[in-house]
Parts: sequence; C-alpha cells; structure tokens
Amino acid sequence: MEDNFDAFLTWLDPDREKAGQKYEEIRHSLIAIFEWRGAYDPEDLADETINRVSSKFSEIVTEYKGNPALYFYGVAKRLAFEVSRRQQTRVELENPEQLPAADVSDQPDEQEAIHECLDKCLAQLSTADRELILLYYQHGQPNISHRQDLARRYRLVPNALRQKVHRIRKTLHTCLNKCLGKALGA
Repeated sequence: MEDNFDAFLTWLDPDREKAGQKYEEIRHSLIAIFEWRGAYDPEDLADETINRVSSKFSEIVTEYKGNPALYFYGVAKRLAFEVSRRQQTRVELENPEQLPAADVSDQPDEQEAIHECLDKCLAQLSTADRELILLYYQHGQPNISHRQDLARRYRLVPNALRQKVHRIRKTLHTCLNKCLGKALGA
C-alpha cells in the first residue's frame, strides 16, 4: 500500500516535497470546484475524487499523459454531475409538493448549463491560465499572503498577477455569456 502511495506521489512530481505540495494544491482546487458547484460537503467530495483516482492509479499511470491535476479535475466534474443528479432525484422523490414542477426541472437544468459552460470555457484557456485562475480562487476570495505566494510562484509582481487574473476572468466572463446565451436559448 505504501509503495502504491509513493508511486502515486512520484506521478505528481519526482521530488517528494513538490509532490506533496501539488497534492495539497490539487485537493484545494477540487474543494473550490465543488464549492463553486454548490456541493453540500466539498471536502468529502474532493477526498472522494482523490480516492477514485488513486484506486485506478495503476491503469491511469500507463494510459494518461499530461498534467495529473487535469485528470483529477475531469474525475471531479463527473463526480459533481453524479451528486447533482442524486440530489435532484432526492428532491423530486422526497418533496414533490414543496417546489413547483417548473422549479424542480428548470433550476437544475439551468445550473447544469452554467457548469457545463464554465467547464467548456475553462477548457478553452491555456493550461497555464486555467491553472492560475483555479489556484487563485482555490480558497474562495484570495487573501494577501495567498496572492503573494502565487505572485512569487509565477514570478510576477502582485499588481501584474491581479491584472493577469482580471484578463482571464474577463475572457471567462465573455465566453460564459456567449455559451449561456446558446445553452439557455437567450
């Protein structure tokens, strides 16, 4: 079991300390993803995502090429969809009279359209921009020390980091508006 965990960390980064940092960054980003999606317990879902990836690690390591974090995000997207469907079914079965029929069917569809559009727009960003925006907001609203750490990591002055994040957000906002206009028929 320990050998498997060591191999798992090596997959994240050959340097054990950097692998531990990447593991924590991935976990925090997963928590942020589930928070953005309005999940009830984002930390448990982040752990479930990590467990799913680690349980299939021997298959993944031979087949998957690329940034391991992106693989985790793909698994998280599927898990969020599963949880959303389970919650929707639970609301429909437990409290059908509590919500009007339109709210039960339209609201989850609208939320799902928003999440699908966000996923598409994030996928259109460069890998570096996608990673930066996810790291920037991994703890919700970033605090000063978090921004300073990111600025050092990306070798930017803090103001340049804020400007770069602002440009990425503007790109995402434009993309989301276009995508949602098509998805919701507006």
